[in-house]
Amino acid sequence: MLKEHKINEKITWYEAEEPNQAEQDRLVELGITRELLFYALDPNESARTEIDQPTGNVLIVFDIITPNSSLAATEPVSMLIDKKGNFYTISRATTARISEKLFAVGRENHLEPTDLTAIDIFINAVSALVSEYISTISTANRQRNIIQSNLRHKIQSGAISSLMELETQMIYILDSLRTDRTAISRLQAYLGNRVNDNQKEYFADLLVENTQAIDMANQAAEVITAISGAYSNLNNQRLDKSLRALTMLQALMAVPTVVTGFYGMNMHLPLAGLQYSWIITFGIILILIVIEIFVLIKIHFFDR
Repeated sequence: MLKEHKINEKITWYEAEEPNQAEQDRLVELGITRELLFYALDPNESARTEIDQPTGNVLIVFDIITPNSSLAATEPVSMLIDKKGNFYTISRATTARISEKLFAVGRENHLEPTDLTAIDIFINAVSALVSEYISTISTANRQRNIIQSNLRHKIQSGAISSLMELETQMIYILDSLRTDRTAISRLQAYLGNRVNDNQKEYFADLLVENTQAIDMANQAAEVITAISGAYSNLNNQRLDKSLRALTMLQALMAVPTVVTGFYGMNMHLPLAGLQYSWIITFGIILILIVIEIFVLIKIHFFDR
């Protein structure tokens, strides 16, 4: 899909979602090189700012939160500003929600639509996307609190798995926030004096928001990792106790087998001919079991 939206007399926004070959050819006609288009369409592209010096086009690959993706917690979406000041978004089904952010920016920006530039749209869109990171991290913290509360009552393997999923999510978010920061910083450096004072201030605010999100994600990741590790260790300790209990039972159950095995052999044993020798057999078994339990207690087998 390729749509054109006229923002004002100076800017046209080209919205491309999983463009087919004909739509890609149209983007090339508009001045986007095949190389930049390849980067923009690559689902594994790292967040960064790519500057095409011959054409003056700037590609910003930005990682965004993708709640509906089965691949990862974040995925890259591409935004491009051409030398004429037009704005492009190139997305996939999982990252097409970037369009909602841009529409919201177009309606709610403090500037009049006639005064908007591609830089203004980018700054406001990225600000909304960074806020999503902060919101997602806060949600992860709430989920972690619920899981932790449940684990206090009963340790369940499903809860441990949920903690591991949150831990993985934080790893993706942290990596994306750091690479997003690099992309923002490089774009700011490239634009230099071509941005006005307000835009410079907004770029600074973006970096502050990004740093705040990184700090929150770091703290959340450390807490989740610590809790996951603690409960995993506790789970391992319980498993170890269960295995030792099974070992003890196996040793105790071996005593009757050994004692009765002697009496099943064709050999003369003391007291074997008595009328109540079977009772004596049980007595021997009980004595040996008591001795074994005593030895286990003396070596602190149950305290480990």
